[in-house]
Amino acid sequence: MLEVIADDYATQLQVADYRYDAANTLTDVQGRALTAEDFIKVHTEPLYVKTIESNEYESLSIKGLMQYEEQEYEQQIHTHKAVVDDEGNILSIVGKGYNVIQNADIIPDYERAIYLSGLDTTGMTRDIQQSHGGARTVVTYTFPAHRIEVRKDDPMDLKISVLNSYDGSWKFMSLVGALRLACLNGQVIGNFFSSFYGKHTKSLEPEVAVNKLRMSLGTYTENAEYWKQYPNIPVNELQVNNVFINLAGESKVLGEYLHNIYAKYQDDMGANLWALYNTLTDWSSHAEFRNKANQAATVITREQKVRKVLPMLENIRLAA
Repeated sequence: MLEVIADDYATQLQVADYRYDAANTLTDVQGRALTAEDFIKVHTEPLYVKTIESNEYESLSIKGLMQYEEQEYEQQIHTHKAVVDDEGNILSIVGKGYNVIQNADIIPDYERAIYLSGLDTTGMTRDIQQSHGGARTVVTYTFPAHRIEVRKDDPMDLKISVLNSYDGSWKFMSLVGALRLACLNGQVIGNFFSSFYGKHTKSLEPEVAVNKLRMSLGTYTENAEYWKQYPNIPVNELQVNNVFINLAGESKVLGEYLHNIYAKYQDDMGANLWALYNTLTDWSSHAEFRNKANQAATVITREQKVRKVLPMLENIRLAA
């Protein structure tokens, strides 16, 4: 629960409390607002290594005969510790200074902050995915009330993803993007909205979260205005190749995959920046996953790679 709300939000708090408690229209499996009980609790335990020590001594019965005795014992590893769930499963091995931020403590409070932010939550959906045996969690909120049409019959919804991990791969953070409804591509925003609460923060700062969420809508609408220009900005083969080379690096397989996907979008949309952009987000959202159990984390990793080449698309837009 959020315990500290600034005076400026007093009126909103009363309204948001009602909306939050009545949030029974979410279309996830729970059909209700998140609580701490929706997430497993984890804890840390010390690590030990088994050591076998051999001792040599002279036989008491036969002079000059040396005998050996092995002794096994456990020795604690002081540099690392294990993150373990309630069933005793080890989720990760982390450094001794790593501070666990519980999903149960922070994600329900973040959802509450969504209702305090003023975002229109009508029809809002929530999708919870985990990977790496529960060590990484992605909660994605989609807001159909904030729908924008980039071109005729090509709508997108605001999307906010919340990330947390127990293996040190992610700090707790949130990312803003969009969901293109025509193909369910996760649209990536370059100057992305992210909130890092640090390794040693165990609870959400309500005012910070609310303000960041308010900013997310502006970031989304600003980028949507850029996307509306993309269908009218032509791209040539050299520009397309440069973007794909920067994304794929030395991977010929990925380079070929991107060109094949672009050909399909080009046939549908034309040789323009919108087709190029959707090629990138199609790859990050839908390309085959080698390990489906880790799909949620793989999508985030791919989106980070797409983010790195988005300045190239912005340069094309500005030069048009």
